[in-house]
Amino acid sequence: MKVQTIRKHKRFNSALGAALTVLCGLVLWKAALGEAWRNASYDYLFRFGSPGITNHVVLILMDNEAYHQFHQERGQPWDRALHAQLLNRLATDDCALVVIDSFFRAPRDPAKDEALAAAMRRLRHVVLAAEQAAVNHPTLAGAHPDPPSEPFLSAAGTNWGVAWLDPDLDSIVRRHWPFPAPGPYPSLPWTAAQLAGAQLSEHPQEQWLRYHGAEGAWETLSYRFALTQPTHYYRDKIVFIGTQPRTSVPGDESDEFRTPYTRWTRESMGGAQIMLTSFLNLVNGDWLRRPAPWLEALAVIVFGTALGGALCRLRFLTAWVVATAFALIIALAAVSWSYFTNYWFPWLVISAGQVPCALVWALATQPARAPKTVLETTGSAEDMPDTPDYELLHPPFGKGAYGKVWLARNAVGQWQALKVVYLANFGDDADPYDREFNGIKKYKPVSDKHPGLLRVDFVSQKKPAGYFFYVMELGDPLDADWERKPSTYTPRDLVSERRRAREQKLPVRECVRIGLALADALDFLHGQGLTHRDIKPQNIIFVNGRPKLADMGLIAEIRPPEQKHTYVGTPGYMPPSPEMPGTAQADVYALGMLLYVLSTGRNPTFFPELSTTLADSAGDVADFFQLNPIILKACQRDCAQRYASAKEMHRALQEAEEALEGKCSGKVSGMAQ
Repeated sequence: MKVQTIRKHKRFNSALGAALTVLCGLVLWKAALGEAWRNASYDYLFRFGSPGITNHVVLILMDNEAYHQFHQERGQPWDRALHAQLLNRLATDDCALVVIDSFFRAPRDPAKDEALAAAMRRLRHVVLAAEQAAVNHPTLAGAHPDPPSEPFLSAAGTNWGVAWLDPDLDSIVRRHWPFPAPGPYPSLPWTAAQLAGAQLSEHPQEQWLRYHGAEGAWETLSYRFALTQPTHYYRDKIVFIGTQPRTSVPGDESDEFRTPYTRWTRESMGGAQIMLTSFLNLVNGDWLRRPAPWLEALAVIVFGTALGGALCRLRFLTAWVVATAFALIIALAAVSWSYFTNYWFPWLVISAGQVPCALVWALATQPARAPKTVLETTGSAEDMPDTPDYELLHPPFGKGAYGKVWLARNAVGQWQALKVVYLANFGDDADPYDREFNGIKKYKPVSDKHPGLLRVDFVSQKKPAGYFFYVMELGDPLDADWERKPSTYTPRDLVSERRRAREQKLPVRECVRIGLALADALDFLHGQGLTHRDIKPQNIIFVNGRPKLADMGLIAEIRPPEQKHTYVGTPGYMPPSPEMPGTAQADVYALGMLLYVLSTGRNPTFFPELSTTLADSAGDVADFFQLNPIILKACQRDCAQRYASAKEMHRALQEAEEALEGKCSGKVSGMAQ
C-alpha cells in the first residue's frame, strides 16, 4: 500500500511538473514576458558565426576621414559634385550595380545636379533611396513613399526603394523591412536585389536578417580613397554608398542601429551596412525564417512534458547534470540548424526557460532525506573552494565585491595569499567575472619581472562550480607574531598605514618614496602593454617594506581611448568624465589622487582642497609644496596637461626627493656651524 502511494505521488509530481514546464514555455514563447528570451535566441546565433558569402560587393562610406578630407559638414547634404565624380569613376570601370543610401530631395545647384544625373545615366544600374513619409490626417494613419526628385529619378530609370529600418523595442534590427515582405512598396535592398537578378517571391513572408559578422562580409572603403583604387577595380562589382555614423557608441546618432553583435561588442552599425546585409540576404536567398507557429508550439509542449515529467524523478545532482546536458544539446542543435537550413527557433525558451523551470520543480519535490545540492556543496560563495595542494585557513582575511582572500599554506609549508573569485557574485552578468580572469592571466607572466608588482605564483582554470582562484606572495603582517595564531593575520597596506598615522596622512617624504616605487612599477606595467585600472590605498600592499601594486583583476591591455568601452574602476580615483578609465594616463591620474589622499588625509572628493591641519608643522608645509605641484599636474582634468607617462611622473618625483634631501642636508650643515 505504501509503495502504491509513493508511485501515485511520483506520477502526480511528474504530471504537475510537466504541466508547469509546458505552461512556462508557452508563456515565454508567445507572451510579451518572453520577448527577451526570443530575441536573445536570435541574437546569440551570431555568436557562433555564419556561413560565408562570395558576392563581390564594395561598401563606400562617407566616414569621419571623408568628411574632413572633403570639408563636408555632418547633418548637411553631401556635395553632389563629389557624388558625380565618384559615379563617373564607377561607370568608367563598368560597375555592375550602384546603390546609393542617400536622399536626393529637392534640386539645388543646377550645374551640379545635371552633372550628377548625367553620371547616373552612364551606369549600368543605379538604385536611389526614397524616404518614408507619415500620413497626417484626423481619421487616417499610415505612410507613403517619397521618391527622389527630378532629374535624379529619371536618370536612375525610376529604380528606387525606401531606405527604412524598424528596430525592435530593444533597438536591435532583426527583420527585413517591410515585414511581412514585400510590402506595399519596395525597400531599397529589394529593388537592388531584383536588379542584381534575384528571383524574389511576392508572397507575404517574414524575413529575418542573417548578419555576416560584426564587420560585415564585404570590402569597405572610405569615400576618401574610393577614387584612388586601381583601374577596373570596380568592374562587375556591386557598390553601396552610404554614411558611417560619427561614432560606434549606440544611441547617440540617428542613422545608427544596434545589432545582435552589440550585446558583446557594445558597438552600433550604420544604416547602410544593415541595408547591404538585407540586400545580400535577398540575393543569396539565405535570410532566416521561423517554422510554422504550430510546429514551434508542438516543440515547446513535447520538450516541456519530457523535462517537467522526468527531472523530478531523478536525484537532484543527476537531474542537474541531465538538464545541463540537455540545454547544451538544444543550443548546439538550434545553432547548427540555423547555420545549415536558414531556419531559426527561439531555443532559449527551452534551454534557458523550461530547463530551469523543470530543475526548480525537481528541487522542490526532493524528499527530505535527499543529499545536498551542488550549490550547497560547491557553488555557494560562503563555502571554502576546492584548492588542491593548498591548505586554507578559515575564515578569509579579505573580502571584496569580486571574491575572498584566504591565508593559504602550500605543500612545502610556505604561507601565501589565495584569492577566490565567484561567478555567483555577479548575478546575471558574467562579463566582470571573465574580465577578472582575463586580467589575472595577462598579469601573471610579468608579475615577477618588477619589484613593485605583487607576484602571482599560480592561476587555476575556471571551475565548473563557478569560481577560479589565484595564489600570490603574502604581504607584510601588521602583527609580527601572527604565525603563533595565523587567524589574526592582517596585511599591511596603505589603508592600515593611514589608519595608524596622525590625521590619516603620511609624512611627505614617505609619500614621495611610495610614489617613486609605484610610478616605477606603473612605467614597467605600461611598457608591457598593460594598465592597472584600479589604483587606490586598498590595492597597495607592502612586501618586505616595499609598496607593491596589488588586486590585479582589472588589469587589461592598453587600447586607444576611443576603443575603451568598459567603465570600471573606483570613483574618485578615475579621471573625470568624459575621459574613459583604463588608459595609461588614467593610471597616472589615479596615482596622483593616491598621493593627494596620503599627503593630506582627505577624501578624493575634496581634491584639490588642502587639509586644515597641514600647517601644524612648518617643515611639513615646506615639504608638501615640493609634492603638491606633482599631484596637481598628475590630476589635471585635461589629460593633455597631465604627465604624458608614468616615467615622466617618476622623474618629477625623483627631482622632488632630491630637493627634499638637499634641504635636509642643508639643515644638518647649518647646525654643525
